[in-house]
Amino acid sequence: MPIEELAANGSYAVLPSLPNHLHHQPVYAMPYKQFDGWRAGKTDARYLSIGISQWSVDEVSLKIMRHKGKWSRQSEELPLHRVIDSTIFLAKVLLDRDKASVKIEPDLFTNQQEGFRILEEPITTEEKSQFTSAWGKHEHELKDRFDKLYQMLGNLKAEGKF
Repeated sequence: MPIEELAANGSYAVLPSLPNHLHHQPVYAMPYKQFDGWRAGKTDARYLSIGISQWSVDEVSLKIMRHKGKWSRQSEELPLHRVIDSTIFLAKVLLDRDKASVKIEPDLFTNQQEGFRILEEPITTEEKSQFTSAWGKHEHELKDRFDKLYQMLGNLKAEGKF
């Protein structure tokens, strides 16, 4: 995995090295073990990879490459549009829900001409409490990540990159 550390101190080295025997072919890969949010340093997620998808050479995908003694079959690969759509949905659910529902405005997703409302699934009081607790426990960090994404997208837009 080619990486040029700007501080040149080797702090982003990850073992094992990026696999080249998997069907997903990385084009860009970054070490992720040190950056995996509240799991940083204690995670099986070793790399984030953008590359040629395992299901079609005509698709680019993002893959979270996991390792627990061997490369995991549970490593997730997502087409890029699904990564973006998932991030939009995540933001709506975590930051814009109101009274156990989420409003999805028209044209938020591809081919979605009409708006709709998603109601909270019928879950037990205990499950609702677990969800609320988990969100509350990580709310600050997740909001910080959304803020970083917002800043980066603003900078890219200002540079005329989209």
